[in-house]
Order: sequence, then C-alpha cells, then structure tokens
Amino acid sequence: MSVIPEIAISSAKLPKKGALVVLCDDKAKLSASASEGVLGKTLKSAIAAADFKGGFGQTLRVMVPQGTDLDDVTVVGIGKQSDMNEQSWLKLGGKIAAAVSSAKYAVALELAGKDGNPTARQVADVAQGIQLGAYRFDKYKVDKAVKPKHKSIKVTLIAKAAAAAKKVWIEQQGVTNGVMLARDLVNEPANVLTPKEFAKRASELKKLGCKVEILDEKAMKALKMGALLGVSRGSRNPPRMAIIEWKGGKPKDKPIAFVGKGVTFDTGGISLKPAGGMEDMKGDMGGAAAVTGLMHAL
Repeated sequence: MSVIPEIAISSAKLPKKGALVVLCDDKAKLSASASEGVLGKTLKSAIAAADFKGGFGQTLRVMVPQGTDLDDVTVVGIGKQSDMNEQSWLKLGGKIAAAVSSAKYAVALELAGKDGNPTARQVADVAQGIQLGAYRFDKYKVDKAVKPKHKSIKVTLIAKAAAAAKKVWIEQQGVTNGVMLARDLVNEPANVLTPKEFAKRASELKKLGCKVEILDEKAMKALKMGALLGVSRGSRNPPRMAIIEWKGGKPKDKPIAFVGKGVTFDTGGISLKPAGGMEDMKGDMGGAAAVTGLMHAL
C-alpha cells in the first residue's frame, strides 16, 4: 500500500543536515532563516539562475548545496501568501508530498514566510495535504518499478505555532485516516470487496469504540428489506448491511444519521453500459465507503 509520510511538528530551528523544504512567495522571497548565511546565498543564486518566480506549487530543487552539510533543499512557491485559503494549504501539502516522494531520509519543512507565519490550522492543513498527496493504491502492483523502495519517511513541520498545531493535527489526522480508508474501499476490486468483506472491514471500527451491527440475509428478510434483497439476487455473494454507531454526544442530543449506498458491484442495466465504463461499476459502494470513512474520522 501507500508509503505515507510520518508527520511531526516542531518549533526547532532549521536542521543542518538531511533534506530541507523551504517556502518562498511570488516575489521569490525566502523566510528569514532560509535567507541567512551560506544557505541563503546558495538558494538566492539558484533562484536567480533558474529565474524561479515562486508561483503557487512551483518547485526548485538544489542538490548538495555548496557550503552546507545538507543533502538537498527544495524551494516550494506559495504565490501570494495573503491569497492562501484552507484549500490552498491542503494543495500545498500535496505539492510538497510530490516534491519529497523520492526522499530516503527525514525531511524538515519550514513553514514561515515574509508576510507572516501560518496558523495552527494551516500547519495541520499542510500536514494533511502531505499525507493525502502521498496516497497511492498499489496493493496489487507487482512491477518493482512502481513499488516503493523504502519505508515511510518522516516529515517534520517547523513552525512557530507548533504547540497549538500539534493539538489540531490530532483531530485532522483522524479525518485524514478516514479519507484514506474510504479511498482504499473504493479502490478495491469487486471480487475482493464482496458484501461480506465490506462488512468485515466496517466491523474493524469496533477498535475505535464504535458499535457495529451486521445484518445478514435472514435479518433483512425479517425487516422486510425487499428492495435490497432483490438487488442481491443478482449475485452469488450474500448481502450484508453494516450499522455503525458512535455515541459521542450528550445524553439528550438528537442522533445524526448518515446513509451510504453499498452495492459492491453495479450490474443494473449491464446490457446498456459501454465497456469503457465497466471499471467504474465497482464504485457503486462509494457512498457506503464515505460513511465508513466518516465514522472512522468521528
């Protein structure tokens, strides 16, 4: 499966060794610490030589910067920082994930800019973007060329708001893990993710404190769920329905219910469907996958 970077958040100074990622704005201005000394001189020369403008998502990689003990430094543009919104910080994380995907060692990412430093939420958004951007569903790939050759790397986000960002990241990482769970479920082929297997994976939420009830065919007949049972007759695999509960509110709070369609392979109208879209038919359980991921996040 994916090699998802491990995230750490710190207020420490820039490391002197390893790999480093720094940000710059649309005027190619680096943060104060990245502009200092030999490193700053080297990066400014590289930026000028490459005519690097610091547009959002643009990257410039400097291998073995002269006069330093660093292995490489990647400069990532953020454009105009005042124009950055929540989605921008998430997308920035994705850009950074792509930039460090080939790293075999720890990476330090300095989140600081000329126009101000990111908030705790923005730091957590970058962390989330890095992990989601690194996601790949390569479970069934056997070609060594597409398999990761190293274990998960550690990315340390260096920011002034580190203490507060750590607390926000705990919540944000729950959402991230829920999203990746939903992605895994949607990406699984239908001959693997049968109704019984889907129910089994939903039941794993018990480990997080959820109550999970699985209805089999007999239970559904007793509840007169004829429409669902009628659909299931088109398959050799028996139907299942997962009911996931998490009682995280106050005693008198009204419950909130989410319902997701979980048909693991949509055979409806198969004689009318073009072959080109056949692979999408396994996605008819995307609604149930989203609900399962949501319950994981909650």
